[in-house]
Amino acid sequence: MDPAFTFTVDHLATDQALRLPCACRVRTFRRRTLIALAGRDARLHLIGLCRELWCSECGEPPFVGWVVQTEAESV
Repeated sequence: MDPAFTFTVDHLATDQALRLPCACRVRTFRRRTLIALAGRDARLHLIGLCRELWCSECGEPPFVGWVVQTEAESV
């Protein structure tokens, strides 16, 4: 099995996010948002199957995405 298929939301660093495109836009989900919507154990290669992440505008699931660095938040 390819090790890339074992990465979960919990593997993302606190300063990382996922950019997920659909038919009408690209949305950025921070790690904590993904944990709330999909759970820590949601596998990244299957994240598009989580209905909570489907676009409310066009109804499309995001099957392809990429990891990005987020800006540091001030406390």
